[in-house]
Amino acid sequence: MTEEHRADDGSVRVGAPVTGLSHVQLLVTDVSVSARWYTLALGLEPYVEDPDNGYVALRHRTAGIVVVLTAVADSGAPGGHDRGNADTDAAGRSGGLDHLALAVPDDGALRAWADHLTGIGLDHPGVVDELGNRSLQLRDPDGIAIELVAPGPREESPGPRGPGDS
Repeated sequence: MTEEHRADDGSVRVGAPVTGLSHVQLLVTDVSVSARWYTLALGLEPYVEDPDNGYVALRHRTAGIVVVLTAVADSGAPGGHDRGNADTDAAGRSGGLDHLALAVPDDGALRAWADHLTGIGLDHPGVVDELGNRSLQLRDPDGIAIELVAPGPREESPGPRGPGDS
C-alpha cells in the first residue's frame, strides 16, 4: 500500500508506506561501553542482544525508539560489522551520520534531564538555544552526536483581519 499526495501543480506524488521509525543502527567500537552510556544518557533499556554477532538493541519504552549498537570490525570477522569500502573519517569511523536528534516534550523536561545527567556525572555542555529550539547536545563514547530537542515557542497566528486592517 502506498500513500498518494497531490502536489500544488496537480501532479500525484507517491510516498512509501512508512508508519514511523523502526530503529537507528550505530557502529560502535565497544558495544558494552556504548550500551551503558545509552542506558544512562537516554534511559534506554535492553531489548534484544546477540553477543555472538556483536550487537545489542536498546529501546525507549515510552517513545518506542530502538537504537541498535553494532560492533565495528575492520574485517568480516564474526562479532562485528564489516564496513567494507565505507567512507571513514580520520578516526576510522563511518561517515554519513551528522547527529541523531530525539524530541522531548518541553524545555522543563529538557532541563530536568540535563540536571539528571549532571547528577550522575555524565559530562555535557548544558541546554543551549539552537535555531529557535532548546537542545542538549551529547557525545557518545565513539563521538556520535546525540541531541535532545525541545520544541521552540510557537508563534501566535494573527487573528482574522477586519475591514481596514492592513
